[in-house]
Amino acid sequence: MYAFQIFEVMYSLDEAIDTKNVLWILPVCMIVIPFVYFIRLKLFDKYVHGIDMEAMAAELDYYKNKEKAELDKAGITVSEVSPEVVEDDLSSSLARRTLNDIFKQMQTAMKSLLSL
Repeated sequence: MYAFQIFEVMYSLDEAIDTKNVLWILPVCMIVIPFVYFIRLKLFDKYVHGIDMEAMAAELDYYKNKEKAELDKAGITVSEVSPEVVEDDLSSSLARRTLNDIFKQMQTAMKSLLSL
């Protein structure tokens, strides 16, 4: 923003600084600031807190494969269902159930209203 103001002072023919021309910087700031914050967050987590998401994912995969190998050795088979399928099933059934409840309440309200 300071660079924009310096540019405006040098090359603008207006006598007033920070007039309507500052509104041109808002769309740029709306894109740049979240991007810079995201980079800062990633760097801060990795180097200050020591949180490395790739290492965590690799460790979780290792333990998952180890557990699966132990279950296979014991003769226990576990069917793998992806979490997305479970979430889709729950969300769709919940939405249908909620809509059915709303329609039943509306039907009951209409019946009581018309019976008067």
